[in-house]
Amino acid sequence: MRLFPSNLNKKYTGSKIAYYGLFPIFTILIFRSLVHFLSESSGLVGIATIKEFPIIDGLDPNHLVYLFSSLWGATQLSLTLILLILFIKYKNLIPLIYFICLLDQCFRLTSGALHPLSEDYYINTPPGVISNIPVLIYLTIMFYLSLRESK
Repeated sequence: MRLFPSNLNKKYTGSKIAYYGLFPIFTILIFRSLVHFLSESSGLVGIATIKEFPIIDGLDPNHLVYLFSSLWGATQLSLTLILLILFIKYKNLIPLIYFICLLDQCFRLTSGALHPLSEDYYINTPPGVISNIPVLIYLTIMFYLSLRESK
C-alpha cells in the first residue's frame, strides 16, 4: 500500500508535482512553528493580530496565553522536524507526510469550530483563518497526486 509501505526507501513513484509541492508546505511549517515557539508574543499579536488582554490585579494574562502558544509552537516544530526527516530519509513516505499534514489541518479547523473566536478578539483577520480552507484544498490535491503513479 502506498500510504503505509512495508519497506522504507528513497523510491518515490508518485507525482513530481506532489514531491515539489511539499517545499512550500515545509517553508510554512518551519516559519509558523519558529514564530509561535520563539517570538515574544508567540506571533499572536504581530501576525495573528489578536488583541492583548488588560492586566488584572498586577497579573498579565497575556503571559499565560503566550506560554501555551509557545508550547504549541514547540509541538509544531517537533512535528515539522519529524516530517522533514521522513522526507529526506524515506521518499516513499511522501503520501503519509501529506496525510499527516491533512490531519493537522483538519484538527486546526475542528479546534476553530469547537472554540471559535469572534472578530472582537482580533485587530484584523489572522492569516491562519484566511488560509485554512485553501491549504486544506491544496493538501487534498497534493495527497491525491502523491498516491498516483508517475508516468
